[in-house]
Amino acid sequence: MADEHELTRAFQEAARRRADLHHALVDVERAISSPAAGRLETWTGDVVKRLTILRDAIDEHIEVTERQDGLYDEILHRAPRLTGHVERLRMEHPSLRDGTIGLIEQFHGTPIGDVWSLDDARDDVQRLLGKVVKHRQAGADLVWEAYNLDIGGIE
Repeated sequence: MADEHELTRAFQEAARRRADLHHALVDVERAISSPAAGRLETWTGDVVKRLTILRDAIDEHIEVTERQDGLYDEILHRAPRLTGHVERLRMEHPSLRDGTIGLIEQFHGTPIGDVWSLDDARDDVQRLLGKVVKHRQAGADLVWEAYNLDIGGIE
């Protein structure tokens, strides 16, 4: 890298995927916050649709960070001292993806009602969103330590 502040392809792609992940999070939150009374089937369909988009955004995030010559490889090349931080984030990826898939499957297999209340469903989704938000925050800290650049919030 010629210039310390030159934005690499891996960094730029990760920043784009970060924005996609943010938008997917906001859309899921909007879906679970929408009225459900008297329209549970429509509400559930919208939540599942938004969770599916979130799952895809998580998959894309994992791809751009973990692939060979992706963001994590670049960070480890620039700042080997951050190996532990990178590994912690990498280890979170399966639970984020599996948690999202698990919720999608639960919405398909367990109708909202006596076994799984609307409040419990919303709480379960909010817990997942909280994990994704914390992961994004830790990723932003990692990028700051490696590049001294803000990977960006929303645009």
